[in-house]
Order: sequence, then structure tokens, then C-alpha cells
Amino acid sequence: MAYFHILKGVERMSFHPTLWRTCRVLANPRRLACLKAVLTNPGETVGATASAVGLPQDQASLCLRSLQARGLLHAIRKSRWVRYYPQPDPLVPIAAPILDGVRQSLLKKGKPEARMLRCLTAFTHPRRLVILRLLQQNGPTPFPALAHSSRISQAALFRHLHKLLERGLVFENDAGWAINPDHDPFADAFLILLAFDTEQSTR
Repeated sequence: MAYFHILKGVERMSFHPTLWRTCRVLANPRRLACLKAVLTNPGETVGATASAVGLPQDQASLCLRSLQARGLLHAIRKSRWVRYYPQPDPLVPIAAPILDGVRQSLLKKGKPEARMLRCLTAFTHPRRLVILRLLQQNGPTPFPALAHSSRISQAALFRHLHKLLERGLVFENDAGWAINPDHDPFADAFLILLAFDTEQSTR
């Protein structure tokens, strides 16, 4: 997939807390709508973007700035106007693969936003990233072993696993918990980033 090509030159490093915080920014209908508007019409002003998504200009401006802060947009001021472009910040290693994954899903026919928002919420908590990372490394893992290796309390681990289960990211069988191979393809960009992430704790 394209994500592998983009990550080819990215060294292994810790993406915490960037990854889950970026997913939190994206897991918002207004911000996702603004990003779609910029992807569809790059270089539009804040006012034009606000009009396209049906938001007051000040709210659209906040959404666009939040996306820019995560490295997903590039802003250029020309005279009085600020125009936004879907160009990843080269100083944010995860921005390019995430923007590529969002672009591929968000610009598909139909209305993929609801499905994407649901998928994004699987990645908005650092403990869920730890769980997914451990399952990537170790394969099917019994619940007690996963609690031990993750250093997450059993009650919290149960909640996070069922959040991931509801979103189709994991499943449980006789061998324990594992990554669901039939997960939403939109999740691939984030799962691949986790494979490059050296962080393995909840710190």
C-alpha cells in the first residue's frame, strides 16, 4: 500500500503522544468536514471553507488551525487572507501517511465520514495504542498475559478491548485476543504507524 512507501524513509521512533492526539483532532465531524473541503478545493480561504461546510467562520478557522497544528495542513497568508493546502508538515513524521490515508477514504463516493469517525475513535487513547502494538508484536494473546505485558488494570483493559472489538480492530478466540485481519482498510495507516512506533508503555 501507499503507506509503506511513505514510511520507507521514516526511522523507527516514538509517535506518542502525536498519534493518538492527531486521531483525537481528526475524530471530530467539523474538523473532518473542513479537511474534506480543503482536500476537494486546495487553497481556498477560511471564509470559503466555512461556507462550504456550513460553519461560522470563526469555528472553521479553529478547525483548520487544529488540523494545521497536527501537521496535516499548510497555511499561506496572502494579504488579508489565509489559504489552506493539504500538504503535510515535513517535521511531523506521521503527517504524510495519515493525510494520505484520510485522503483515500474521505474522497471516496458516498459519505464515508461516519465510518471514518468510528474507526478513528479506536486510536484516540494511548492505552489502546499500547494494546494494539502488543498484539501486533506478539500475535494472539490471552487476557491475563495482555494485562501483564501492557501494565493496564484488568478493568481498564476489558473496557479498551471491547472498544476496539466494537470498531472491528480486534477479535477474541481460544488463543486469546488478536488483531482482526478483516478490519476497516482505513485503519491500515494507523496500524502501520504503530508498527514503526518504538513506544511500548503507557507513560
